[in-house]
Amino acid sequence: MEKLRNLLKNKKGNSILGYVIISPFLLYFILYLVLGGAYFMNINDMNNICNKKLDRALVIGQFTPELQEELENELASHGFSGTDLEIEITPTFAGDNDSDSYISRGNEIELKVIYKKPHWFYGVNKFFSPSLDESKFYIGVKISGMSEKW
Repeated sequence: MEKLRNLLKNKKGNSILGYVIISPFLLYFILYLVLGGAYFMNINDMNNICNKKLDRALVIGQFTPELQEELENELASHGFSGTDLEIEITPTFAGDNDSDSYISRGNEIELKVIYKKPHWFYGVNKFFSPSLDESKFYIGVKISGMSEKW
């Protein structure tokens, strides 16, 4: 009985035990912050790239093949490439390969880019919400503007 009482009074392992219990939650919280920041930085990167290319397309009245290639290359340099990347330009003749056709001034050109691969942030969120749909963590942009070509 005396040995048990001495064992309960001994507080030597309490700090280590507390660390072992708290550390997984602390690690998850830090991981959540880092991956959440990376997720929103990737969204911002895609927005900036698409806005730059759409601005140029609005001035010339269409997405030329060169401009489309620049868009794909710049997106690829930020990790958005492969078969998971979908680029849609409407109206369709604004993105055709004919350099003579263009959208006249005042008409709208829309660019929709979706990277259909869930970000790593999805895995961290799925841990606590297993029914979470992965498409909510696709990175995408849908922007439009009026052509400036006469």
